[in-house]
Amino acid sequence: MLDVHAPEHRISGTKDFFLHLFTITCGLLIALGLENGVEAIHHHHQRVEAEESIRHELAQNRSDAMAAAAGLKLEIENIRRTLAYVQARSENRPADPGNIDLSFHEGTLANAAWNTATSTGTLSLMPQQEVERFAAAYKEQDLLQTTAEQALNDYLELQSFAPATQTSTLDLPPSAASAVLPYVRHTLAHLEGMYAVGAGLLNAYNRALDNR
Repeated sequence: MLDVHAPEHRISGTKDFFLHLFTITCGLLIALGLENGVEAIHHHHQRVEAEESIRHELAQNRSDAMAAAAGLKLEIENIRRTLAYVQARSENRPADPGNIDLSFHEGTLANAAWNTATSTGTLSLMPQQEVERFAAAYKEQDLLQTTAEQALNDYLELQSFAPATQTSTLDLPPSAASAVLPYVRHTLAHLEGMYAVGAGLLNAYNRALDNR
């Protein structure tokens, strides 16, 4: 808050009045300039800190997503084998289930830095194009998490028909195979959806992180 004090002596004449007015004006401009400068420095530090936190978070998420992609391919191949077995058994054809694994490995991707920058209004201090790239990455990230939750629900349904791990001795009668067949198809669709979304997510990460 700026304080303007009355003159210490009585103003006598126009010259004194304008001199005093000039002095007050200069003082106010200097004070406002200093205040705005301090605020600008503070905003700069806020922006840099938030930007680096978001970039670090996205870089870690990109590494985690790349590592998860290889495991996801294995899960897709496993469910495809499961589907082939269940399809055959639903038609009362002999089939070897092989080594079916109905466990699901779901990872989480962080968003704390983004949520903090959003709630504090720091995003308004960043360049608009940069914010849009960050937002696109987190939007794809949320979509992947949603698809993963759908796949997890499918796995839980599948586990009601068989143990969760290493079910190489699984032997479904045709009636049970027909009942479980839709869940296997849903699971495969969601896993393949996860893989497609994951590819888009990696591209979004690259666009967000490789542009400065």
